[in-house]
Amino acid sequence: MRVADAPDFGYELALGGAQLADRTADRRLAAWRLEVARGWNPNHSRLFDLYTSLYIPAFFDQVAHATPSGIDPESPPATAHLRDLARSGALTPFTRALADGHSGAVSALNRMLTSFRVTGLDPYRRRITSVVATASARAEVRAAIGGIDDMLSSLHPSIRWDGRRLLLNTLVDAEESLERRPLIFQPTALASRIMFDPLADSVTVIYPTTAAAITRDPELQAPAQALVSLLGATRAAAVVAVVRTPALTTGRLAAILGVSAAAASRHATVLRESGLIATVRNGQTVHHAPTRLGTDLVYGAAIDNRSERGAAGRSAPWPAPAER
Repeated sequence: MRVADAPDFGYELALGGAQLADRTADRRLAAWRLEVARGWNPNHSRLFDLYTSLYIPAFFDQVAHATPSGIDPESPPATAHLRDLARSGALTPFTRALADGHSGAVSALNRMLTSFRVTGLDPYRRRITSVVATASARAEVRAAIGGIDDMLSSLHPSIRWDGRRLLLNTLVDAEESLERRPLIFQPTALASRIMFDPLADSVTVIYPTTAAAITRDPELQAPAQALVSLLGATRAAAVVAVVRTPALTTGRLAAILGVSAAAASRHATVLRESGLIATVRNGQTVHHAPTRLGTDLVYGAAIDNRSERGAAGRSAPWPAPAER
C-alpha cells in the first residue's frame, strides 16, 4: 500500500474533461474551469460524448505525457470504456465510430485531447505536481505519527477505514478484493469525487486533494521573497535566471546579476555544490543548467509567493460549459 507522490496526468486529463462535461460547480476548480473555457473550441465538445455520470475515460495516458503520442482505441482501457458506454446505451455517432476503429474519429479525438491538454493541463503541471506531492507528504506524516489506521482515515472525508474494510463513498456500489494486489492511493488535483480503478496488477483509489485552487504555473520574472530569504538576493536571482534560461553562460549570468564574471562564477559554484544547478564546460565557455531540485525549488517558491498575495484564494464565476 502506498500514497503516490507524483501526479498521474492521464487521470488528471480525464478528470479535467469531467469537470467541463459536468455542470456541477466545484469552487476549488472555478479559476481553472474559467480559464480553460475561455479558450475552448466548441467543435471539440464531442469529447464530452465519452463521459456519463458513471463512466469516465481512463485511456488518455499517452496524450497526457510530457512527450505525448496518439491514443490507441484498441487498448484494453479504451475498449473497456467504449464497451461500458455501449452497455449503458450511451453511444453517440462519434463514440460508435471510435468503437468501430474509424481513423477519422480517432484522429479527431487526438486533436481534441491535444488541444485540451495544451490549455487545460500543460500550464498547470507544476502546480498539480506540487499539490499532489503535498498531499502525499501529509499522508506520510499521519502514518508516521498515528499509524496506518490514522493515515487511511485522514486521506479524504469520503474514505473511511473501519479496521477491516476500506469504505469509499462512490457513485457505484461494488466490492473489490485486493487478492494480493497492491493498493495505490492517487491524490488528484482535478478530481471532485472518489473513484477506484481495479486493474489486473493493482487497485488504485483516486481521490481529490483538499489543497487550494488550481492556478496557472507562475511566470518567472524575479525571485520570490521566500527564495531570497533562503539563498540571499543575488543567489536567488542567479538560480531563477538559470531556470528561466537553460544553458546560460557565466558571462550572461554576470550581466543579468550586474556583477563581475568572477563573482558570477563564485555564486554558480555555490549553487552547483548545493545541487541546484549543473555546469558543463564547452571549450572556454561554461554553461549552467538547472537540476530537478533547483527547478522545483524556484517554482515552489513562486507558487507559495502567489498564494501569500492571495492569488490562489481568489474565486471566479463559473463559466457556462460549451454546448454539445
